[in-house]
Amino acid sequence: MNSVISRRSLLAGISALPFVPHLAHAQASEPIRIGVLAPLTGGGGPYGADIVKASKLAADQINAAGGVLGGRKIELFVEDDETSATAAVKAARKLLDIDRVVAITAIWGSAPILAVRPLTLEKNVVLTVLGSADEVTEGDTKGLVWRFQARASSWGEPAALAILKGGYKKVGLLHLQNPFVASMIPSFVATIEKGGSKVVSDVEYKPDQPSYRAEIEKVYAAGPDAIFVPGYVNQFTSIAKEIYRGGYKGRVFSLTIAAAAGIDGSSTFVKNVGKEVAEGIEHVQPISPLDRPEYKAFVRAMGAPDGTVFPFAALQFDAINVLATAIEKSKSANPVEFAKEIIPITNGPGTKVSTAVDALALVRKGEAIDFTGAGQDLKFDQRGELIGRPFLHQVIRDGKDVVLGTVGGAA
Repeated sequence: MNSVISRRSLLAGISALPFVPHLAHAQASEPIRIGVLAPLTGGGGPYGADIVKASKLAADQINAAGGVLGGRKIELFVEDDETSATAAVKAARKLLDIDRVVAITAIWGSAPILAVRPLTLEKNVVLTVLGSADEVTEGDTKGLVWRFQARASSWGEPAALAILKGGYKKVGLLHLQNPFVASMIPSFVATIEKGGSKVVSDVEYKPDQPSYRAEIEKVYAAGPDAIFVPGYVNQFTSIAKEIYRGGYKGRVFSLTIAAAAGIDGSSTFVKNVGKEVAEGIEHVQPISPLDRPEYKAFVRAMGAPDGTVFPFAALQFDAINVLATAIEKSKSANPVEFAKEIIPITNGPGTKVSTAVDALALVRKGEAIDFTGAGQDLKFDQRGELIGRPFLHQVIRDGKDVVLGTVGGAA
């Protein structure tokens, strides 16, 4: 029998295997490889650059402090998922089969996440996500899937509470047709009704319509005094313009990912629709309270003005820091092993720390830690769900976001 195996055949066989520590980490001095599969283009494009910047900030800080596991550096491999399931799968296969990463992080859109999840589970690689679709953490995730964001079904209640706070009684619902938005609708409706108000119209729209006029006319036909329009910035830009041109009355509520003005009014939304169209629109988003010292330190490290809202980048910064700390605590770069340490280091009890640089020295001494994080005081349940995500409620005035307070916030 011919026992000679070609190099090509050997590599092909290895790439088809689940994660194998002694093959992937033959040398103790090799860097720890982490994939950053970010939405640099497509619907999540407005957030991708900051997500990547935050990832690099975390890795640079960790490496400058000596790395993990006796000096191994964190090496990031950045790919664009284009906010597309097809592109995400192609990029994930490269990260898994060629770059041999121990974790894929930063995926933002629900469709890309759900497309990539089976690939990471097959390879026994950790997946951390910034998306919210409930399905992401359902089923057998092997303890390898972690959501650094609020679960989609928890977004509906804060939006409804913001509307109830304004005293609106007749509420219209004009919502995007996709899994993320669909998950938040039941809790939104239930909260509105529990608060003594009523959803008088419920209209769905598709992502790539040339016009939303028919849907807008239908939702306003019932005479709502407020409407909730959850979706993304591309669709909401067109919808807001059509509402303004049509002279429809009533307060408009949306999500910050669709309607944010930004600290200086330079967001994609305000630039595209103008101050007059944006005036008075209210929006909610799971976000770190802006006055938290840990968040303020992150904003400074990002080189941004105090008060800058980073809806996703702060939690991605936390994800890289948590992975590095978990690797150090487990004394292993094997995803199956270090994933077990995420809850012990985030849920406490222990000394409170907000970065891996602070955490690593304590972990090496065998001390317990409680990872607070920049994005929020991190706590996870056994499904890998982030617990207690607060929501920021803002309104656009004169082309800028004004904070109205926080609402809701349980994952």
